[in-house]
Amino acid sequence: MATKSTSVNFQPHILEELAKRGPQRAPIVNRDLERLYTLYDRALRRVKLTIDEACLIVDALNGTLHDVTSGTRFWIGVQDSIEMDELDEKWGVDGKTLIEKLSALDDLTSMAVVDAVERFWNDEQNQTKNFREAVAEHFGIK
Repeated sequence: MATKSTSVNFQPHILEELAKRGPQRAPIVNRDLERLYTLYDRALRRVKLTIDEACLIVDALNGTLHDVTSGTRFWIGVQDSIEMDELDEKWGVDGKTLIEKLSALDDLTSMAVVDAVERFWNDEQNQTKNFREAVAEHFGIK
């Protein structure tokens, strides 16, 4: 497969992890990112969110940034948006049931949800799409 060269800066601890996996960084980064994105896709399919639940999550997490620690607890921000902004009513979702579902997710699935939200908000083409359809596309909801 053809590759394209690009410049990337890594944090020191990531460079240490890359070194543990072999001397050739580019193929390792490609392999590991392919693994990660595949796992995210599989995790999103397992969580079985409805389109309304996914829309609520995307709406609630607009403008938020999550690292690996805060991302696993993203549901707290969703809960705050339900309590303060009544997003459960806006999207016709049972807020309590959704929070129970989200707070029970494992770390990988939580990060997959966060990744889907970030991809949604970073996709400039969403400005010309129907919100629900764009959310469904990023969450893999049919």
